[in-house]
Amino acid sequence: MSDRCGRGYIFVETLVAMAVLSISTVVIQEAIRQAILARGEAMDYTTARFLIEKVISDRMLVFEQPEGKGQGIFDPPFERFSYSWEVLRVEIPMPELPSTMTPEEMRQFRTNYVKFIGKLGVKVTWSRAGTPFTAIAETLLRRDLVWMPPDENGMPI
Repeated sequence: MSDRCGRGYIFVETLVAMAVLSISTVVIQEAIRQAILARGEAMDYTTARFLIEKVISDRMLVFEQPEGKGQGIFDPPFERFSYSWEVLRVEIPMPELPSTMTPEEMRQFRTNYVKFIGKLGVKVTWSRAGTPFTAIAETLLRRDLVWMPPDENGMPI
């Protein structure tokens, strides 16, 4: 009689061990799957950052570009990444000048004062496994990189 109880107990131990092993295998598989997805997503964000820098550098090589927008798709092997950019004029208000400035310093400041700068915004989009992703960056442009129509005296605004 004691021999039968021992065999039945071993059978229950085996079933419990197999259940624990099965659950552990599923958990480990899910952890590995999540790690692979996270690695792929990190690689995509790194690639997107480099592609953003490429668009910014291309736009910064264009002198006197007008305000505007553009978009496109990157060449292979990055064809699943697309981009859009926009150049805007950002007004800079004239600051209040300190009373300690001499009239000559005030005149020189007002003569050399830059009334605006440009702002370049770039957005890169892509998808991985049907999920859309976006990376966005903005930078400021020197005044000479943004074209503005001249005023009535023929001077740039």
